[in-house]
Amino acid sequence: MSVQPAYVLDRLFTPGARLGWTFRDPRQLTAPFPEPAPDPEHARETVAARAAAAQARYARARRWLVKPSLAAGLTLGLLAGYEAGRHHAAAAVVIGVVALLAAGSGLGYTARTWWRQRQADAIEPEWEHRQAQDAWQQRADAHRQAELARLGPVPAWSSVEPPTRRTDVFGGSLAGWQGLLTVHGTSLLADRPLLVVDLSGQLASGQLTAAAQAARVPGAWYALPGGLNRSGLLTRLSAAQFADALTEAIHAGAAGGAHGTRTDRAVDVRIIEQLGAALGGRVSPARLAAAVAAALGHPVPPGLLSPREQALIGGGLFPAGYQQQIIANLVRLDAFLSDLARYTGYAPVLSPPPAPAWYTCLALDPAARSARGEMLTALAVQWLTVQVTASPSTAPAVIVAGADEITRPHLERLAGACEQRRVPLTFLFRHLREDSLALLGGGTAAFMRLGHHAEAEQAASYLGRQHTFVLSQHTATWGSNESLTHSDGYSHGDGGSTSVSFAEFSLGPGSRSGGRSTSRNWTTGSSWADGTSWSDAASLQRVYEYAVEPTALQNLPDHALLLAARGPAGRSLCAVECDPAIGALATIPRPRPGLRIPAQPGPAELSASIARLAGLHPRHSGYTVRTAPAPAPGGTDAYQ
Repeated sequence: MSVQPAYVLDRLFTPGARLGWTFRDPRQLTAPFPEPAPDPEHARETVAARAAAAQARYARARRWLVKPSLAAGLTLGLLAGYEAGRHHAAAAVVIGVVALLAAGSGLGYTARTWWRQRQADAIEPEWEHRQAQDAWQQRADAHRQAELARLGPVPAWSSVEPPTRRTDVFGGSLAGWQGLLTVHGTSLLADRPLLVVDLSGQLASGQLTAAAQAARVPGAWYALPGGLNRSGLLTRLSAAQFADALTEAIHAGAAGGAHGTRTDRAVDVRIIEQLGAALGGRVSPARLAAAVAAALGHPVPPGLLSPREQALIGGGLFPAGYQQQIIANLVRLDAFLSDLARYTGYAPVLSPPPAPAWYTCLALDPAARSARGEMLTALAVQWLTVQVTASPSTAPAVIVAGADEITRPHLERLAGACEQRRVPLTFLFRHLREDSLALLGGGTAAFMRLGHHAEAEQAASYLGRQHTFVLSQHTATWGSNESLTHSDGYSHGDGGSTSVSFAEFSLGPGSRSGGRSTSRNWTTGSSWADGTSWSDAASLQRVYEYAVEPTALQNLPDHALLLAARGPAGRSLCAVECDPAIGALATIPRPRPGLRIPAQPGPAELSASIARLAGLHPRHSGYTVRTAPAPAPGGTDAYQ
């Protein structure tokens, strides 16, 4: 794990519970650098031209200067000898000096051209290109700095603080958790003490521990279960608290009805209390395990119980009928307490608890995945709840990584204790299902990469849906019709009628009447119809879709975090980057005064700085300063 440079730590250890940064100004107004980047081909041509010019100069010097210089020097030397023979010493000296200058100047210039030709031949085009690239980069950086100064000191990144004290983070990879814990944990350490319980089994808190160590923050790091005795996880609890914590740890996530579970817990607590009273209040896992073994009639390791205690527990502490009823509880306590005794050692007294540290981390060993590991998990959560409830005026912030391993009642109890003390609480869940799904919405929810499609759909449902108008139907029709109708008809009718009537009282011969009629009809008709129709219609439909599609949640980068903050207008989404390397950017706002990180801090300086942050006098802060050792190269050391 890498340790950030000092100037990055200075930006990380600043007050304000920070989850990361959001990019808000892309700086698109800066003018681009007008000079093009150096071309490797141009560098190759320049080097070749320079070498050719040097070769040509050397060739000219060797052709036109070497022989004439030697001839002039030889001639003048003979002349100097002649003058010396005539006893003209002064003239001989002058002529000799001139001879040397005449010969040396030409030969020296030729030697210089030869040396420069050798240097030009030794220059590699790649080196020349690198030099030109570095010079171009310096000019480009200067141009960029001038542009940034022209635009003004507008920071491109701004810190994102959680809107509520409790934050639930779902999903994510190991790299993402390491970055989030480093960024979030260092910001919390600048304000108050911090308790971290790492149940991921992958030491996700390693980078945070290395950063705290590099910043000389007094702290302690313990790997469970190996460091259970040194951590003081059990010795910080009173006898009653230890009984409750052990019982809750044993029954964490127990199956069965609520009545049966409640009854078993009450019986287990009563048994531990009776055993603790028989031990005179000097309770440790090893002595409790020995007491349970004595109650079951098993042999007890020597040195753990006095003869009087062993006789009392194995004799009349539990009446015969009562012991028959609690035999199952004793067997269960024996199984769990024997494991705890092996972790803490079989010494009759636990090691004294270490002094409270400003940063304390309990990390579950990757090999501790078993029922015993689940018991340690529940014990750690109970210890956290007690620490938050019974802490001094400056209550520590709490981070639980891998909260999937904790049952819902324990998580809710810890959340209630932190809410009562008004301290920041952060849960990191690997998955969004079962208990973690039931806790969704209790605090500010943040989502990292959720690879499983069902979990991504649950997160998308929580983020909500939104109304949009989309094209739902488009219809285009064209048609024509043509019709011809012809009709012809003929009708003929012929008929007649005859009537005869007699008068009843008529004295005459009577009366008769008759008639006939005939009719004929001809009809002829013709009709014609021709038509064309065209229609083009589009309809929009109001739909209710995901605000964030599940596929987007399945493909988030490692250090990306989607924060869903609740407000009067509904949930607002914010994209957050939690990569600690962002703290090295020059566009990050200058940090507020926070935890000062001196080059060689001393206990008094750290104590005053921490007490100033906590608003307490150093003597009453409740946290004893312990100077951490210097980090090893690479920052791989952990607190011991």
